[in-house]
Parts: sequence; structure tokens; C-alpha cells
Amino acid sequence: MDKWIPSHQQQSGLISRTFEFFNDELTDLQEELKCPDQFICDFLEVVKNRWSPGSCHSKARQHKRDNPSSY
Repeated sequence: MDKWIPSHQQQSGLISRTFEFFNDELTDLQEELKCPDQFICDFLEVVKNRWSPGSCHSKARQHKRDNPSSY
């Protein structure tokens, strides 16, 4: 399977905006909880694991994409 590469327009648009949104939300979370960077890093690891290609969540998303009429 070829690695997906976003277009320049996608990178400078939605991807850039999403990156900024995540950073703003994580900054707000840290400020409200008064937690260290390590907590944010660990939190992101949990999120990353949900999107890992081998996770059950990823497999379920792929199944839904492959079988839209089943949902």
C-alpha cells in the first residue's frame, strides 16, 4: 500500500488549521488542569494508539469505509 501524501493545499488548509486547533486545545487543557507537559504527551499517546493502523478502532473505521451499506 502506498503512503498517502496530502497535497500542498490540504497541508496549508485543513491540516494546518487542525494542527493549530489541537495545540490551542492542549494548551487550554494544560492551563486548566495545571498539569505537566508529560501528562499532555501521555494523553497524546493514548489518542495516537486509537489511530494506529493495528488498533481495533482503526479496523472498525476501515470496515465502515469498506462496507458503508452495513451502517
